[in-house]
Amino acid sequence: MNETSFAFAILLVTAGGLLTGSFAVPMKYLTRWRWENIWLLYALMAMVVIPTGVIGGVVPNLADIYSGAPRSAVIGVLVCGYFWGLGSVTFGIGVDRLGMGLGFSLIMGISTLLGTLLPFFLAEQVKLKTWLFAPGLALLLAGVAVCGYAGNRRETDVSSNAGPARRGFRTGLLICLVSGVMSSLFNVGMMISRPVQDLASKAGAPEWASGNTVWPILLGGGFLANVSYCGYLLRKNGTAGLFLKGGWKEWAGGITMGAFWIGGVMMYGAGAFFMGELGPILGWPMFTSLIIVCAYFLGRLTGEWSGAGRLTVRWMNTGIGVIVLSLFLIGFSR
Repeated sequence: MNETSFAFAILLVTAGGLLTGSFAVPMKYLTRWRWENIWLLYALMAMVVIPTGVIGGVVPNLADIYSGAPRSAVIGVLVCGYFWGLGSVTFGIGVDRLGMGLGFSLIMGISTLLGTLLPFFLAEQVKLKTWLFAPGLALLLAGVAVCGYAGNRRETDVSSNAGPARRGFRTGLLICLVSGVMSSLFNVGMMISRPVQDLASKAGAPEWASGNTVWPILLGGGFLANVSYCGYLLRKNGTAGLFLKGGWKEWAGGITMGAFWIGGVMMYGAGAFFMGELGPILGWPMFTSLIIVCAYFLGRLTGEWSGAGRLTVRWMNTGIGVIVLSLFLIGFSR
């Protein structure tokens, strides 16, 4: 790979991380809709409309590939997608409770930890540099713990300054924990989708698209979980009618959220593909780190840490730094 193509791959991964890390920002400004209205439109765009349109457009005979794949593999991917979708739902709730900076850090840290360990135990052959992998996972756990501690300090600081404390902090932490666990099943779904990927490759799909052929199934399962919960809230809160009352800002915001999330993931996938062997080693930790740092920076800009003391912010900065370092150690251990 020449320097130009490698630079382009780095650019794609960087853009992907920034898009994915900033996808939740519009939620702060869509005041005419409730959470369930915004999240349902986001999920529809991110998990159904855009991925199905892209993959269906570049992979020939997509329906025949799915029908020809082993049923156990398709069902397994769908089930993993559904539980990952539950992680997506709780992700949205957790970020709403704790803010982008803390929510992204905790959820991405936990899902990365489990998403790395589960394939490690499930795969038949895994070659890792344990002298990098073990301390990387230890640092990841430490970074998540430090971020959680900083978040708890933030609540204490805000309360002592007589400001509006964020509601349900402990509940938010539990929700983020559940989200991180559920979100890690995305990696498992990708692992067991190999028969579908092989059929797509034999059908003449581009190599980058073959690896993503499973997205309509995996993300489709996730959408089922999201639409079930959002539908429950729409009925419970009587908020379905708000779709008719929303202005262009609400519709554009929800669509933008979906486009940013799936667009960022696609850019990362393309960048990692163009990196070749360096994709999982360098591309993955770059992408994940950028998501966390971008979300934290935007959270700071939008006032999520206003009222927090300097020492509290330093603790959070330290936690973010430790998580980023751990991701690179894990990446280079592969």
